Formats: sequence, structure tokens, C-alpha cells
Amino acid sequence: MRRAKYLNAVLAINAIALCLLVVIFAADRGALLPAATAAELQMGIPDAGAQRYEMIRELRRISSGLEDLRKDLEKRDFNVNVISMPPAPAPVE
Repeated sequence: MRRAKYLNAVLAINAIALCLLVVIFAADRGALLPAATAAELQMGIPDAGAQRYEMIRELRRISSGLEDLRKDLEKRDFNVNVISMPPAPAPVE
């Protein structure tokens, strides 16, 4: 009988402690979330379509630059000027 009372008391204390922890964590949950900055609030919901459109425009710009570079390399008409040369390595014996 005495053991049952002791077990019930321990379980009740554990339940109360658990409830207190839940209340404390629930109250602090807002503190764990980052606060929204003014810029984020002004932006609103991101527009995925506009983001994709910008990515496609940038990819086209990069692709046209690479195409120009490829054409220049195919012409084989480029000038290379050596400004300075590093010293030659010593021969290995």
C-alpha cells in the first residue's frame, strides 16, 4: 500500500513537471522563430514564376557569351601577349 502511494506521488510530480515544461516551451516557441525583417514583410510571398524568368534570362545571357567565345576560338584569330614568365624549374637529376 505504501509503495502504491509513493509511486502515485512520483508519477504525479513527473506529470506536473512535464506540464510545466510544455507550457514553458510553448511560451518560448515564438522566441525561437526568427523575427521577420521589414524587407521580408514588404516582399511578401515570393513569385516563383518571376524567379524562373530571371534564371532563364541569365542562362540565355551566359549562353550567348559562351557562343561568342566559341566563335572567336573557331576563327583562331586571337592575339596572346606574354607579359612575364615565371622562372623555369631546375632540371631533376
